[in-house]
Amino acid sequence: MDRADQAYQQNEKEFPYQAQYLACHGHFGRWRIKLNLREAYHLCELRSSSQGHPNYRRVAQEMHRLIKEVHPILGNAMKYVDMSDPGLERLSAEVRKEDKLKMIGKKSD
Repeated sequence: MDRADQAYQQNEKEFPYQAQYLACHGHFGRWRIKLNLREAYHLCELRSSSQGHPNYRRVAQEMHRLIKEVHPILGNAMKYVDMSDPGLERLSAEVRKEDKLKMIGKKSD
């Protein structure tokens, strides 16, 4: 992380657009978002699915929890928010993808 940060610092003035690609995923930043109810439904329901990245899932699930806390009727109307913990489901999906890519590679040889 320190080396990536140093590389970013060295390049940000001369190459501001390119330097942003040196930042690691560990450099999470805070951000603020403003949504109407339809957008909140869409985001929470889409990003909480078991195929989603765990970080997105946690954010979507927490947003849903907070909406339900403030507006229980509206929050309970979100029918497709997945509050379960898929465990390693994403890992098995990645393994299946890698197996398919290996098979494709063998066929093209």
